[in-house]
Amino acid sequence: MEVTGNALTGPELDAFLDRLEADLEESGSGKAANLLARLRANALRATTIEAVDRLHTLWVRAGDTSMAYAVVDNDGGAIVAASAQAQRADMEMRLALFRLQLAHFQGDAEKALHALSQMHGIASAPQGFNAEGYNQLHILDRLEQWLSDIALSSIELRHAVRRATASRTELRAWDEADRQRRRAMVLSRSQEEQQAREAAKAAIFALHSAQPGQNIDENDWLWLGDSLVDIVPEQLAQFSEPVLALTRTWSLPQQRETAVRLARLAARATYAKGDLVGALVACVDARYSLSSDGSDDFVTYELPWLFEAGQIENAGRRAFFHIYQLETNMWPGVPQWVSQRLADASDDAVWWPLCVMRACHTPETLQSFVAALPPELSKLSPAHAVLFDGPAQELDVVAVFDAARRMAEQRAPGHPWIERLAVVRDGDANIIGGEEAVARLQAAATSGAMQDNRTALSLLLAQVRAHGVVKALKASPPVLPSGLWAYNFGVDVSDVLDDVIGVLPAEQQDEANARLAQLQQAVYEQGRICLEHYFETGSGHPYDACAHLYSMLCNNLAILYRYDKNDRYEEAIALHRRGIAASPFAEHYDGIMRARICQGDEAGIVDAAEQLWHFAAEYGYSRHDPNGYIGYVTKALYDLDRDQEIPIWLERLVGWQHSEGMEDRNLPTEALSMRLRVGMYMSFAYPAEVSALWESVEPQVRINNDLQMLIRAADLLYSIKRYAEAASMYGRALAHNPLRNEAENDNTAWIAERLTRCAEAMNPPGSSAKSWWQFWK
Repeated sequence: MEVTGNALTGPELDAFLDRLEADLEESGSGKAANLLARLRANALRATTIEAVDRLHTLWVRAGDTSMAYAVVDNDGGAIVAASAQAQRADMEMRLALFRLQLAHFQGDAEKALHALSQMHGIASAPQGFNAEGYNQLHILDRLEQWLSDIALSSIELRHAVRRATASRTELRAWDEADRQRRRAMVLSRSQEEQQAREAAKAAIFALHSAQPGQNIDENDWLWLGDSLVDIVPEQLAQFSEPVLALTRTWSLPQQRETAVRLARLAARATYAKGDLVGALVACVDARYSLSSDGSDDFVTYELPWLFEAGQIENAGRRAFFHIYQLETNMWPGVPQWVSQRLADASDDAVWWPLCVMRACHTPETLQSFVAALPPELSKLSPAHAVLFDGPAQELDVVAVFDAARRMAEQRAPGHPWIERLAVVRDGDANIIGGEEAVARLQAAATSGAMQDNRTALSLLLAQVRAHGVVKALKASPPVLPSGLWAYNFGVDVSDVLDDVIGVLPAEQQDEANARLAQLQQAVYEQGRICLEHYFETGSGHPYDACAHLYSMLCNNLAILYRYDKNDRYEEAIALHRRGIAASPFAEHYDGIMRARICQGDEAGIVDAAEQLWHFAAEYGYSRHDPNGYIGYVTKALYDLDRDQEIPIWLERLVGWQHSEGMEDRNLPTEALSMRLRVGMYMSFAYPAEVSALWESVEPQVRINNDLQMLIRAADLLYSIKRYAEAASMYGRALAHNPLRNEAENDNTAWIAERLTRCAEAMNPPGSSAKSWWQFWK
């Protein structure tokens, strides 16, 4: 126990603080009074900066900030005074940070400014401090939203810390641009418009004047434009021209995405200049979605502009289709606008109750919708009282849907979207049968010109209920004018029909699965045409601009081509390459390799596997399974007389298995089998090494009865000329061969041939000896 006078300190203090923190963790924050009494019951003195941190934080939690300051100033000051000169800057910086946090907690602007000044002085001093630990101070983000002078001071502190950080040498231009960007935003918020404009121009100049070696790319210009275009709209070209120059060699899908981002800056610049009509015209190019689910669609700007322009009908449609497409991922501002329009008794547009109907598609969607609204929905207006009868957290999806349906019918009787949503609801509730649902959905879709994937899928499911899945799948594929809609339909139709097909008799399953694959292929091809049309022309459906969506669609279509009875391997490879150019991910490299395996292109297999391996190592691949493909690679290397490369792949295989938690002494059967397979092809050039490999895995093989693994073990033994052991292992494989299918019959023929070769090797011509395992003699 360490005691200074009558004060608790050192390890004893640490133990006391441990107990307090543990008790708080268990009891929650409701024990502040008890905590205060326990802190006051002892004289406490911190003798390390870590103890100062813990102790002053507990005083804050107990409600006594004056004691928290005393710990920082008195105990902290004594620690600094007793420390070596080289350590003082770091300690003083920590203490100043504690004072800043306390001032922010209290809302004391004067003390906050004083602490910021202290920290800035330390960060700017020549003796230096450990700046790396201060580059991610979240409190500075909060301070930038506080009073203007505090915000500006926190910006200068952030910049001083960055300048003191040696590892940011290549980011000096970016750091200066960020400093001025932040200043411009704070000054603009404070209505210091001229100063804000000067700061914005200084930020632009910082990037434009960056010296060689500074790390500046197109994303930095887009980031700067996104922050500042509303402040200096006349500077639009200063943001866009560098982006165009830096991206001119990109693939066409990537260039189109960049064009959309620049179109958004242009629309915002137009609005900032006071041209609302021009801004809405610019939304035609800005609203293209840049995410694979249809979000990131510029609705956060376009929807308020539509309301400002008095285009209520267009705003209603925009809000409805945003909710319809995104459901739980909707922008929270959309329900807020819907709520405002419902509260306006003079606005009787049908779109607002339609938005509520769509929000009732699932309980989760309704929860996302109401989460953006005040809790007492029924008190907001008479319309809210009708729709949301009761507390938001207790809303019943069916009741809300029915109320919204009645309101929508009053406003626009017979509206096709009312019918569309109602039919699906009635069908799911078994209020109507499949044939009635088909007829009503077809009528609504025709009347409302509905060509989206959800309507098409609902119609297909109604046809399945009415006529059965096989007959439903014989119908012509839906016409889907959007790449996203085609992609989503292709994915969803498999998810919803797999269980239905799974209960059919085997012959009908084969037919249904074949027709399902044809349907998916047809809609994916439609989607590919839509997306490529937009990339080539710059015009198309608002959901056709996402390069990653295109890449995913290429992958799914390529998989179908690989399994197509016409062996469309080259077409599949071409699609994978298009996907890589648009937005690379590991499945494309895997798909190219699988296609090369199907083609028997050994050089192509090795090249594709090499690319897959390195891409997965750098970017990750959750389904990466070298146990499933390295055998093909090593066989290809052997056939290509490139045996010297096989050990590289064995090392990769073992390293990957270890990274996945597979232990050498207890390998899963698949991992063990792959080591044996690689060893067999490696044995011809490296027999001694393979013999050592065999010795390391033999105990596991001896207790494993997996047929394929036994054959591979026997093949390895045969390849290193251990014929007696190989024959014994082939005999085990025969004994465990269940002969369930043609492939296993082929295994039997292979084993019999190998047994004959083993016999010939051990019993040259002229020998009549018969071993116990030569049962066929």
